[in-house]
Amino acid sequence: MPLVDRRPPSATARSQEAALHTGCLILTPADPHLAPDVRLIIEGLGRAGLVGSPQPSSAEGWGFSLGPSFLSLLSFTGCAVQLPEHPDKGDWAPIRLLPPSPYPRLLVGRNTRPPRCPSCRAQLSNWRDLVEHWVTHPHAGVSCPGCGEMRPPWLWDWKQQGGFGRLFVRIEEVFPREATPTPALFEHLIRISGASWCHFYLQE
Repeated sequence: MPLVDRRPPSATARSQEAALHTGCLILTPADPHLAPDVRLIIEGLGRAGLVGSPQPSSAEGWGFSLGPSFLSLLSFTGCAVQLPEHPDKGDWAPIRLLPPSPYPRLLVGRNTRPPRCPSCRAQLSNWRDLVEHWVTHPHAGVSCPGCGEMRPPWLWDWKQQGGFGRLFVRIEEVFPREATPTPALFEHLIRISGASWCHFYLQE
């Protein structure tokens, strides 16, 4: 499902943010069915130094300031790193752990493009028409228009422009591919959760 708007309910404000939003880095377990214990993830990321002090919580989950090891756990391209900031306080936080969902859900943004079949590389051009069906039928398969092979939507190649999961860590404001999780961060996440993790990028 699309990312939830975090701004006040003003159409103008939402439109302006969609145009200005740099992007975000999303971390999630590689197995989209896994939802590790939230408390363990928060404690582990705190020990690792990725997250700092808690920020105001909301329906969008648990927010945190940047931790002391943030810049050593993410590898930024370029020489001038701009740390996530936001002019309006509110419930915005540079790092947020989104509430876990009962089934794998899809996060997409304006940068998301049609996923490709991992076998024949055909595009699923009508994927947006299927999103609502996936919400109500979490185990639905998708037939490839090229080779006809059937597979669940999370096994398609989303090119790190969207992804499925039940638990997500969202890091603002990161332009797509501007920052990459380091092996050390993935090792921390594996130790914390007992599972492998992956990442992708979204722009609202």
